[in-house]
Amino acid sequence: MQRRAKLGYNSPVNGETAMRRLTFCVWSALLAYTSVYAQGYSFRFYGNGRDDIDRVKIRIDDPANNLPGPPADIGATDFTIEFWLKGTLADNPTSPVSCGANVDWIYGNIIIDRDRFNQDRKFGISVAGGRIVFGVSGDGTGDFTICGTSNVLDGAWHHIAVQRRRSDGYLWLYVDGVLEAQGDGPNGDISYPDNGMPCSDCCGYLGGQSCAFSDPFLVFGAEKHDYDPSNYPSFSGYLDEVRLSTTLRYSGAFTPPGQPFTPDAHTAALYHFDEGGGTQILDSSGAAGGPSHGELRYGGAPAGPVWTTDTPFRRAGDVDGDGCVDDADLLQVLFNFGASGSNPADVNGDSLVDDADLLIVLFNFGSGCGE
Repeated sequence: MQRRAKLGYNSPVNGETAMRRLTFCVWSALLAYTSVYAQGYSFRFYGNGRDDIDRVKIRIDDPANNLPGPPADIGATDFTIEFWLKGTLADNPTSPVSCGANVDWIYGNIIIDRDRFNQDRKFGISVAGGRIVFGVSGDGTGDFTICGTSNVLDGAWHHIAVQRRRSDGYLWLYVDGVLEAQGDGPNGDISYPDNGMPCSDCCGYLGGQSCAFSDPFLVFGAEKHDYDPSNYPSFSGYLDEVRLSTTLRYSGAFTPPGQPFTPDAHTAALYHFDEGGGTQILDSSGAAGGPSHGELRYGGAPAGPVWTTDTPFRRAGDVDGDGCVDDADLLQVLFNFGASGSNPADVNGDSLVDDADLLIVLFNFGSGCGE
């Protein structure tokens, strides 16, 4: 006599049970998707350059004490600063500056400012004549500025990385993974001094406010002191994914990252700019001694900075990279279904084209189309 197999506890007994399980699997996949592919944002600055507005400020020292600053106060060791940038020459019309033993980086449209007003131990990054400019001043050991060679103000996103080796002050500047400039700069510690005392009345436009208001900060998107916007202009454009590291990340040409940074042991501070609202800018590095959170200072005409969904990374589900998630992307996933290894249709990057990738395309279907 043939015996019927006994139904196990987890065996589907009818269509309703199977449908419930399918629904659960779909929702689980969608929840996993949304946790990995959360809405990304960037910042759009407008270069107002006045009144301590249109910028992100990160405090790196408290002049009231001699205690060490947070991890974002880089410069005591080797470091790498990298970020994504997008802008136009029309919005940033400064002329090319001289490169070499000078502080001429301050005459470009300033992107990242770790200046000290009329004092040494400082650095900054600007864009002048469409080229990235990186400058450093040592602790009495001189000044040096290096300049990129390509136009980064062409309306497209570009990955920028600058590095400094503390022992000899050597500097590197990469654009989109290509080394464009290097030079032997001033050596030594250029972190913000723990006992640094900003001068009392030398900052602000034409000396109108105390340096303590702006000096002990790392600033994104503006010239930190608002000293004279006509001569020291602020950056107008997009900024995303700022990472500060306490190591030399790159030793040669490299492929820029295709997704947001993830922290590691060398990450001193990491800013995704994905808050989408509010005034606190989160440091997600997890660095010991942190976090090094920042503050958004909004204002101006036009008012900035504002969050935008224009980011340097491909839209989730956009397999062919044309900016629109449509039937062409869906077909690529279906035609490559089951393929393993590197494949454009592997949307979630797990080396397998499967139902998870299909769900990502379906979840974002129509996104970016007609914009």
